[in-house]
Amino acid sequence: MPYPGPDMAGSGGTTSPSDVFQIGSGGTGGQADARGGSDATSATQDLANPRDAVVPDEPIKDDIAPGSDAAADVTAVRDTPAAGGITASGGNATSGGTIAMGGTIASGGNTGSGGATTSGGATTSGGTIALGGTTTSGGNTGSGGAPSSGGTLSSGGATGSGGNIGSGGTPGSGGTIGPVTTTCPGAVPAGIASSWCSCLVQGNSTSGAFTYTNNIWGSGAGPQCIWTTTTTQWGVAANHPNNTQNIKSYPNVSLLPQKTINSIVSYTSSFDVTVPSSGSYATAYNLWVKGNTPGRIQISLWMNLNGAMQPTSTVGGGPTPVADRTNVLVGGHSWNVYFANNNSITLVRTSDTNAGTVDILAILRWLIANNSSGSAVFSSYWTLDQVQFGFDITSDGSPQAFMTNSYSVSSN
Repeated sequence: MPYPGPDMAGSGGTTSPSDVFQIGSGGTGGQADARGGSDATSATQDLANPRDAVVPDEPIKDDIAPGSDAAADVTAVRDTPAAGGITASGGNATSGGTIAMGGTIASGGNTGSGGATTSGGATTSGGTIALGGTTTSGGNTGSGGAPSSGGTLSSGGATGSGGNIGSGGTPGSGGTIGPVTTTCPGAVPAGIASSWCSCLVQGNSTSGAFTYTNNIWGSGAGPQCIWTTTTTQWGVAANHPNNTQNIKSYPNVSLLPQKTINSIVSYTSSFDVTVPSSGSYATAYNLWVKGNTPGRIQISLWMNLNGAMQPTSTVGGGPTPVADRTNVLVGGHSWNVYFANNNSITLVRTSDTNAGTVDILAILRWLIANNSSGSAVFSSYWTLDQVQFGFDITSDGSPQAFMTNSYSVSSN
């Protein structure tokens, strides 16, 4: 059943150029919900001398007196190496000695080519520190260490993906946020600077193409406040009593694409939320499509489901509805699909998630091609009129915080 609200009338679809939207939280205005370098070239010139100055060799002078013992010794030294003297051809130092060709230091020694330090040693190529060592590439700090890639702080640690916010909890992907109240500014968790807060039933604020709405609409509802920031964060503090199982509110962020489905090339959305561990609620997208009549079809995507909330279905009865289709893999997720009536479809993810990306266009195309129930039938000539994301809340029991850490929509 569509939820009441000022946006129910809808408007005719128009084909828009390529759009990429990223939430900028905060703003003013309202949209009610229906529920659910240049190259630097360096020229190098060889400045060669016009001619080389050649200095002729001077004749070698022999200062040794002829007939002396020294002269005889020089002659002996000059004649001896021709046949293989120690120094010239086979001596230790020059050709085959320990140091020059095969010695420990130069070619095969510990330090030069195969030694511990330079090529194969512990420090440079295969050593502990440089390429395979603990610190640089495979060590604890650099690539595989605790703080950088797999460590406590950066990607897998308490602060990077699931760190604390305010006075408690780990809100990276599903933690708690800390105590809040259903008043402004008490609805804003500690440590967050909000740009707008409202506790009005239909309090709303617009930022760019997006509208944030408190949207309390169900019977028996309690107090609830919505807030935004200048970044991509926004959230809600709610305290709805457990007096009935109907949905009390759907605080959400909304966008009006108003494009015919067959004109859309791609349409995806990403989200990351922090939600309480108790209460009855669902994190949900609401997609609204419309044809040539004022009525619209609501397609709900429940990304997580907590407590006693249940979708309605055309199959079976009783407290637990039966899905029309089960384990349908589409849009990047696995769903159970419920065709509730002529204007409502609910896709419930088969396992809960607090973060992910949804291919909305793929889901719309699947529903057009695979809806054999006769309920909520539409075609590719219909218009994607509105896309909403937020929280269907039935009951809390005490003031609880719901927070969208990030949210984006991309389309063309």
